[in-house]
Amino acid sequence: MAVDRNVLTPQERLAISRRALVEQLQGHEARPADEADFSPRTVSPRRETLFDRIAWVRMGRQIVARWWRRHPANAATQLARPLLERYAREKPAKLVAAAAGTGALLVLIRPWRLLSVTAVVAALLKTSDIADLVTTLLHKTSHAPRKDPP
Repeated sequence: MAVDRNVLTPQERLAISRRALVEQLQGHEARPADEADFSPRTVSPRRETLFDRIAWVRMGRQIVARWWRRHPANAATQLARPLLERYAREKPAKLVAAAAGTGALLVLIRPWRLLSVTAVVAALLKTSDIADLVTTLLHKTSHAPRKDPP
């Protein structure tokens, strides 16, 4: 049964187009739109939790998400993800065995003993744009311009 696109809300149409893009990028064939696929339950974003109602938790999540988007390790994971996904589809047992072997090797060698606390903190804070992050955070916290007395 075809879905009448004039009846759908903008959020539902956006979800339809996103789903079509994801399926196209993953190499799936296009399938006809069913009404069951676009029910409000499947279109809605993640549910709000108790922590989402606390302002500083929400701001903390935004800060961490922004930090991760700008971190150099994020770029490396985005480059490696398509290769690993393809390898996982073709040879899942070998991938699990390689992951287990890597984990065992890390436990035996314990490379974290060679790092100082300063090196770990520097690696975590390394972003391509730390000044912009600080400036953005300062602008978000100050709602009105500060006026110094004469």
